[in-house]
Amino acid sequence: MDKSIIVFGTIFAAFIAGVFSYFNLINSKEQKVSEFRQSWINDFRKELAALVASVFYLAYYYSNTIEPKASDVEESHRLYVAACTGLLTRINAKDPDIPTKHLNSTFLTNLNELQNAFNLQDYNKVKILANFLVKSSSPLLKAEWERVKRGEESYRRTKIYAGLVCAVGLIVISIFLNAYTTMASST
Repeated sequence: MDKSIIVFGTIFAAFIAGVFSYFNLINSKEQKVSEFRQSWINDFRKELAALVASVFYLAYYYSNTIEPKASDVEESHRLYVAACTGLLTRINAKDPDIPTKHLNSTFLTNLNELQNAFNLQDYNKVKILANFLVKSSSPLLKAEWERVKRGEESYRRTKIYAGLVCAVGLIVISIFLNAYTTMASST
């Protein structure tokens, strides 16, 4: 009987080690996804700030300059275009999460309206729409931050499964040790 407990213990320990290795692999991947989400949030903020700053500068410049010179605003135009493009490519209008999809659509609508007003050179409207854009980014950023804090879906499932495996493992060990102790004391 002593040999069987050693074989069982070895097999069970290998199984548990394999399960936890798998869980660790999932958690490492999900941690990386969360890091990418946090990076997305940081880059989104930078692009939004660059867009708003360039729009306000350009609106101020064009509203207060009688004879604008392209060289005076070239860098701000470049920042404006780069920030718009960055924000457009960063937002998923077809996000499968319904609340996030709505937030993304609202943001993209506000960005589109700002671009249209800018192209029409309606700088007073541009300033108002820039403020709307910033306000519409807050819930979007909050939703992404909550997603980072909550963790990815597979990470949350893995935590539950790891707890279940630990519980089942402890029960199996207890039952086996109890049976072994009972058999050893009866012989």
